[in-house]
Amino acid sequence: MPSILIQNACVLSLDPEVGDFAKADVLIDGNRIVDVAPHIVCQVDRSIDADGSIVMPGLINAHVHTWETALRGIGGNWAGLDYFNYFHGRLAPLYTPDDTYVGTLIGALAQIDAGVTTIFDWCHNNSTPAHTDAAVDALLASGIRAVFGHGTVKPKPRPGEKHFSEIPHPIAELRRLRTGRLSDSEGLVTLAMAMLGPDYSTLDVCRHDFRAALDLDLLSSAHVWGKPNRLVKGGYRTIAAEGLLRASHNVVHANYFQDDELQILIDHGASVTATPGVEMQFHAQRPVSGRIKALGGLPSIGVDSEVGSKGDMFDQMRTTLLVERMFGIQDAFASIEGDAAPQSTAVGTGGSPVEKTPIRGREVLEWATVNNAAALGMDRRIGSLTPGKQADLIMVRRDALHIVSAQDPAQAIVSYAQPNDVSLVMIAGRIVKENGSLLLADLVEQWRPALLQSAQRLMRDSGVPIV
Repeated sequence: MPSILIQNACVLSLDPEVGDFAKADVLIDGNRIVDVAPHIVCQVDRSIDADGSIVMPGLINAHVHTWETALRGIGGNWAGLDYFNYFHGRLAPLYTPDDTYVGTLIGALAQIDAGVTTIFDWCHNNSTPAHTDAAVDALLASGIRAVFGHGTVKPKPRPGEKHFSEIPHPIAELRRLRTGRLSDSEGLVTLAMAMLGPDYSTLDVCRHDFRAALDLDLLSSAHVWGKPNRLVKGGYRTIAAEGLLRASHNVVHANYFQDDELQILIDHGASVTATPGVEMQFHAQRPVSGRIKALGGLPSIGVDSEVGSKGDMFDQMRTTLLVERMFGIQDAFASIEGDAAPQSTAVGTGGSPVEKTPIRGREVLEWATVNNAAALGMDRRIGSLTPGKQADLIMVRRDALHIVSAQDPAQAIVSYAQPNDVSLVMIAGRIVKENGSLLLADLVEQWRPALLQSAQRLMRDSGVPIV
């Protein structure tokens, strides 16, 4: 691979020891970052002028279901159990391996186009090995860095069949992948177990699945909420007491958890990922990212499903920032009692008595990069522009009318940038988007008709309404 020198960039390294620079160069040799400094002089195969742009680590999407890409927008007005009943109950059983492939491929390419270099692709509709292989094929074809979360389907049982909550994870499939095409723990696509967990499976199944993840040395992840109808009533209190909880576990959502259960996860080194855009559509409890921060943990965020909300991490950072500020300010107001509230001395000013912003934009940018890398167990490899790490980075232009005058670069990214501002994306030293265009654009055009055909057939055959 060639050596590349990116010059004259505004650099957000997201590494406190490296620092940020109003103008600096980034040197890449092969698949690794070699140096970040104000002025680098060396012979390279190629130079890229980044004057007027921000160079930063690639965004990381810590939770997404790319297999659902074909059905964007069908659940924008869903409520309650509509997602479970419609998507898992009626649409998912109709998926063919080809549907899985095209959704995963276009979904992954869309993430790259929007400045995401790594995804945790939580695939929980792989009813056959062919579905699993199609998803892995698509991730490899896209060129994205991905953790492939091998999950299980959630069909309504036929008469005489066990409920899915009583069925252990198919370990033979995990072993097939772990000893086969996803055997390399340092590869571009790696394996994880997307298990049912204590909300969606019995304690016996949890024992089986957690032990299997440990035996196979895999990152594991579970959708959990912490509501009273969870199947393991003690949740992670019970899992920890059983000696099954490790740092290599990731929890997604957890909106209804009590602080003591969140603290158990943090104390064991496990990660917790919030998906505020989706969670605020269906749930009455706040996302846990701010609570995790307050308890001393590392907040992590992801997009989740695109069936009801936009799937890029710029939008997710903004949503997270606004949601956490709203709840943080509510907490601050609640703590101010009666006459103790500070009063404005200016006539007619009104305004808020809250004197400190609860969450800053820079923090959310860290959640979407370094924290998400840590949640995936990859913080030694990616997440910041640190010499020695993999060269996963993006270049964001600042000349469009909606961003040109943004003064602070971190705030420019979190509050103003859009996917079409991403002019360059590099993954493991390989440029996959340049001059604002995907280098695999021909692949998009090749598969775009298949994506639309997949959506049309699935909606027609399922009879699911768009409400």
